[in-house]
Amino acid sequence: MFQRLRGTRDFYPEEMTARNKVFKIIRETAERHGFVEVVSPAIESFDLIAKKSGEDIKEEIYAFKDKGGRMICLIPEFTPSVSRMIANRQKELGKPLKWYSIPRHWRYERPQSGRLREFYQLNVDIFGSESPKADTEVLSVGICIMLNLGLKDFLFHISNRKFLQGLLQEYNVSNIQEAFRIIDKRDKIPEEEFVDGLLKCGIKDYDEILDILDSVTIENIGDFRGRNELMDKAIDNLIDIFRYLEYYGVREHCVLDLSIVRGLAYYTDMVFEVYDKKKEMRSLFGGGRYDDLVESFGGEHTPAVGFGMGDVVLELMMKKEGVWPEEKTDMDYYIANIGDVDRYVFFIAKKLRNKGYRVTFDLMERNLSNQLKYADKINAKKVIIVGEKEIKEGKILIRDMETGKQEKIDVNKI
Repeated sequence: MFQRLRGTRDFYPEEMTARNKVFKIIRETAERHGFVEVVSPAIESFDLIAKKSGEDIKEEIYAFKDKGGRMICLIPEFTPSVSRMIANRQKELGKPLKWYSIPRHWRYERPQSGRLREFYQLNVDIFGSESPKADTEVLSVGICIMLNLGLKDFLFHISNRKFLQGLLQEYNVSNIQEAFRIIDKRDKIPEEEFVDGLLKCGIKDYDEILDILDSVTIENIGDFRGRNELMDKAIDNLIDIFRYLEYYGVREHCVLDLSIVRGLAYYTDMVFEVYDKKKEMRSLFGGGRYDDLVESFGGEHTPAVGFGMGDVVLELMMKKEGVWPEEKTDMDYYIANIGDVDRYVFFIAKKLRNKGYRVTFDLMERNLSNQLKYADKINAKKVIIVGEKEIKEGKILIRDMETGKQEKIDVNKI
């Protein structure tokens, strides 16, 4: 017997029903915020992915040569694809663009809790605006998605890389990107390894730097104005964002956390990570501003901000809080037949389906008792019993499967 590949999932009908309810809430929330859905291919040129992540990404993704000898890959993320889409049609697209997508992605890595080789990921992006209002809009749609899914135990940790960049330059740290990468691992690696990484980056006064990062709040961040231009820009951006979050009524779900830098080199300014309040789980999702990425793919300079939310950790979080939808399928109507009444079964099914109801009927030539057992198994809300005797009277019998109540109605009034 064949088994599914490691790191992938099968979704049986009841599981897909629950997942679709989650996706429906996500889609509706994104669209109410003015985002529109886009789709790109599941495969891309490897060069496109390597342009953003480097050649070494080949070891972490599904990359292979096609029959034409071209190196292609299953998409590990959406950002390169959406950047390509914008670069290709930039002049005819109105700005700003507010796009979202929920495609499948693939990464070749060790499967573990919250991380699989195949997964769905919500991607939300705004292209064309440098305003902190765009940053806030991305944050607020993420917060509203969490709330609309019924989640409460979460906190958005918001930062700006320019603050840390300016701070590190004050301490004469030259390898800024490597320093970002190490600081991003602060809570993910042993302390000895973390300190050793800081020292290798030339961060000798790491205690002072970490104390500053840990002590700054949105209330006192203004005290750091005037130290250098990078830090001033970050301070202005963060104060604006938190002011807009207050206007929007979602400030309580956010905290300033300047230790958040996100290790990926393409982030430029505001960044954020979302955790449960006690940080008992891995990051739920994260994102930030990447103003130079579209230009790196051949387009014009296009400021951008967005995030990616994977469904694997989201499902774990929702189940932990008890808000994952019930994994159960149901049916509006099941039509049971007795005797030679196929003409009427098809007539009734078509009429109900045209009205938007979900309808099925017997395909197995079973007796009434077994048909009713099957109707119960598929959680049919109502059963319509069509028999030769009833049809002669111009009637059908409708049974409510929850209450057991039955009534006869005119077949033409269905």
